[in-house]
Amino acid sequence: MKKELILFTGILIVTLALFAISKSTIFVESNLCVGCGDCVKVCPVDAIEIIDGKAVIDADVCIDCEICIKTCTYNAIRKNK
Repeated sequence: MKKELILFTGILIVTLALFAISKSTIFVESNLCVGCGDCVKVCPVDAIEIIDGKAVIDADVCIDCEICIKTCTYNAIRKNK
């Protein structure tokens, strides 16, 4: 039982570390953003808000679904790879 628990814990730690390393981030090119709010309307987790006329994405809330990227008419939302 103890060996299985140690093995499971090790696998869990490695999996979480790989997820953290591989997680890409979606960001807004502020010079291209016009603050239309289309991305805010489609975000399923409410990770985007308009601040000072520009979209701002909360990376801690964002789930990288890329819906905002596809919705942005101005190509102002990009993904770091």
